[in-house]
Amino acid sequence: MSAAAVLTMTLMTFVAAQDKTERFGVALDAKAYPQATPKEALESVIEAAEAKKVDYVVAQLADPEFIDDRVKRVYGGKFEEQVEDTRSRLGPFALKQLKRFLDEGKWAVGKDQATVTLDGEKDRRVKLVKKGERWYLANGWSK
Repeated sequence: MSAAAVLTMTLMTFVAAQDKTERFGVALDAKAYPQATPKEALESVIEAAEAKKVDYVVAQLADPEFIDDRVKRVYGGKFEEQVEDTRSRLGPFALKQLKRFLDEGKWAVGKDQATVTLDGEKDRRVKLVKKGERWYLANGWSK
């Protein structure tokens, strides 16, 4: 096999690996939880969390760079510990607040970032980021 053929096969394998639809053993379900727009992504986060699929939220709907870093750095590669941390933070009150942002929020959508704010809540917002063709919930609600 020629060097060019080996390089081509290597690049194809790399691209396929980058386009994986499974993360941490959790398969992508784009039909049930779409992410083509920031609003769809936020709706999907809420729906998955309400269905008790926090592992799906963490693996497929949260910012993958943030999650990968935390799983590695904070939890020593133990994905389930990140899921439990997220589960503890994504309780009924947090879901109620996320629904409020979804239903009443004002959206500012850019090329690869979106922010949802509420009137009278200047210190809180929900942020989403676009990676490739999908939108993800960004880390935390920030000021």
